[in-house]
Amino acid sequence: MNRALLDRWLKIVEAQLAAARTLNGAQLARYTRDRVTLQDQLTLPGLIALNPADRAYARQIVMKIRELDRRIASCARIVMDSLALVVPTTTPTTYTARGYLRG
Repeated sequence: MNRALLDRWLKIVEAQLAAARTLNGAQLARYTRDRVTLQDQLTLPGLIALNPADRAYARQIVMKIRELDRRIASCARIVMDSLALVVPTTTPTTYTARGYLRG
């Protein structure tokens, strides 16, 4: 494992946040797939085998990614809260095919 892999991981998460902020679902899905694929390449034995300087660098990247994940979750909560305001909680009053009120 090298720093380039960790840097690419961070860039993907930053791109996820940018997609979440712009409500671009297609890009968000693509970056999420890329992130999962890359995370499959990151292994615990690979992290343990790092020299102390690279391990400290990996720790910094992980802390940045945790913060970005919190911000992505915040974007998701804002979207869900907004949708909850728009989508009615009860069915609207309408007429059935026989002319009766329903709802």
